[in-house]
Amino acid sequence: MAVELLGLLGQEIDKSYSPAIIGAALRESGRQGQYMLWPVSAEDLHIAMRGAHVLGVRGVNVTTPHKEAAALLCTRLDPWARRIGAVNVLVRADDGWVGHNTDAAGFWQPLAALGRPLRTALVLGTGGAALAVCAALQREGCETFVAGRSRERLRRFSLTFGAHLLDWAARTNARPVDLIVNATTLGSVAGETPLAEQDIPEGIVIYDLIYRRTELQRAASRRGCRVLGGGGMLLAQAMLAWRLWYGEVPPHRAMSAALEAAMLTDLAVKGE
Repeated sequence: MAVELLGLLGQEIDKSYSPAIIGAALRESGRQGQYMLWPVSAEDLHIAMRGAHVLGVRGVNVTTPHKEAAALLCTRLDPWARRIGAVNVLVRADDGWVGHNTDAAGFWQPLAALGRPLRTALVLGTGGAALAVCAALQREGCETFVAGRSRERLRRFSLTFGAHLLDWAARTNARPVDLIVNATTLGSVAGETPLAEQDIPEGIVIYDLIYRRTELQRAASRRGCRVLGGGGMLLAQAMLAWRLWYGEVPPHRAMSAALEAAMLTDLAVKGE
């Protein structure tokens, strides 16, 4: 039986949990497959996507910073990907890649499980993940403020989602919100954080899309906030990708256990 290939396109992806999650799903389902990491530069993205298709790769995840560029290289886009202008899942078709965006649905699932009313939100960042976050918040009727450094990119959020715009310096004095989402990469490196502890409102929901424990998450916990890391979103996205690639119910228990084990190993390595 031929081994099916799946993989992740992005930059700085060597510590991704996706191989553990999808690898567990492949083993549990009895499929002969392998999930690989393919770090690629922006300049070579089109070559990588074309090469993956030529080589018969079944499906691909796309992560920072290629989500928007990859959307332009797809043969077709699903409605969410078309609206957001970014993709994070590629499904093989005979004539090229079909681009899907599961970021919005994956982002919302952990929030929905909280059962808390969310009327206003502040989104930090203007990349592909932030676009999906705003799409999900708009769908749920949540008034949204977006803070970023690029006025040009901020304008897109206003035109597409009706979001209120803030320059980066104004993120700490926005009007009171129920939810703050970190959709930047600030926090991926130790010592970095998008918000100082004193700037985090007490008792709100802090949702950090970085799935490793960050200083923002620690500080938010000390402020009495309900804290969500990116692990729940990552798992939801992985299960949605599995459905798109194989058309079947994903092995949730095996995938969840693999994510938990990977996160615990990561904490042990860091001595936390």
